Amino acid sequence: MNFRRDESGQTLVLTALCLTFFMGFMALAIDVGVLFESRRQLQIAADAAATAAALRYIYLYDGNNGNQSAEITAADSAGTAAGQQNLSGANVSVSVNANANSPSAHKGCVATTCYFEAVASQQSPAIFFSTFFNLWRGQSASPFTVAARAVAGTPNASSFCIFLTDPSGSVYSAHGKYLVNAPNCGVYVNSTSASAMTGKGAAGSVDVTEVAAVGSTSGYTVNFPSTTVVQGGVTPDTIPFSWITTPVPSGCVAWPGTSTVNPGCYSGNITIGGTVTLNPGLYIFTGNLDIKNATVSGTGVTLDMNSGSLTLEPGTGTVTLSAPTSGDGTGGTGINGVVLYQPSTNANGLSLQAGNTDMNLTGFIYAPAATVSVQDHGGSTSVSGLVVDSITSGPSPINVTGYTPGTSSLKVIALVE
Repeated sequence: MNFRRDESGQTLVLTALCLTFFMGFMALAIDVGVLFESRRQLQIAADAAATAAALRYIYLYDGNNGNQSAEITAADSAGTAAGQQNLSGANVSVSVNANANSPSAHKGCVATTCYFEAVASQQSPAIFFSTFFNLWRGQSASPFTVAARAVAGTPNASSFCIFLTDPSGSVYSAHGKYLVNAPNCGVYVNSTSASAMTGKGAAGSVDVTEVAAVGSTSGYTVNFPSTTVVQGGVTPDTIPFSWITTPVPSGCVAWPGTSTVNPGCYSGNITIGGTVTLNPGLYIFTGNLDIKNATVSGTGVTLDMNSGSLTLEPGTGTVTLSAPTSGDGTGGTGINGVVLYQPSTNANGLSLQAGNTDMNLTGFIYAPAATVSVQDHGGSTSVSGLVVDSITSGPSPINVTGYTPGTSSLKVIALVE
């Protein structure tokens, strides 16, 4: 008998060897998958950190650069917190971008154009690799360090000055000789309704550069100029100012009834008449506010309708208010670019009754849950921008002036790297 030619058992040996290699490759694939998942989570954290820093900076920015260093520091802190909130345990660092590999257009911080770099890193142990390494070298392998990077900034200003936020219903309803006069900017329609904008009256017009709607625009009956670009089916956008932390009323007192009033929190239902000057800052109201037969003026002010409704009805008087150019509503400051602020928790209506006079509001009206009704008898309402649930209008003009790109409080925050 020739034992040398006995090949029994070879298949078992080959199978064992193949299984060993197969298990090794499978283990490698699992480790690589874990690393890729870790990298994906870190990229999300880095994106969030860079975006949060850019947002924080733009809403703290002081127009004269006097506090830029402090604003950058606050932005870095906000970005770091956002990154760590997205991925607990990650090491997140945020700073103004000075990376040598970035294009020059994505570096530095000048006025409202500021770019922040976020780097998120984390140690990710490769379990199977470490086991094989230990068997091979007799010592444990060091965990892999996985990192991700992002750069966000403010390359442009938004081309929209009217944001209609209702997600499903009617957002603009008008009749007669209605007019939305916003020839330098566009309208964003959050509604999915195909008849979200309706108008009755051949003399009416919504004069805007563009309309971007989440839903179809097939049922719109308002009149647009022939040059207006109307597009439906756009990707839903972030509602401006929605990231602002709602100011909390505290230390509220009764309205003083004097001709000059300081910022603060005021309780109860308030009617303002006569001539009143508002000093710069944030005014929080916890009840209904009615400005009636009055001349009210203020520079650098934000009226915050924490609860209750607002009616502007100056009669033979005037209302002339302008928003702050910096601040986010904390510490008694107003809100950059917002002249009337009504949090999303307050769905009470906002009534703009100009009568036969003109109301001039320099800044945005932010009232994303409120319907704004507009009426006049020969006068008009002018405002820099609107972020509201919906608008109802009679034969009344709404002049929406918008901002120039250099001064817009609606700078577009974008991930550029």
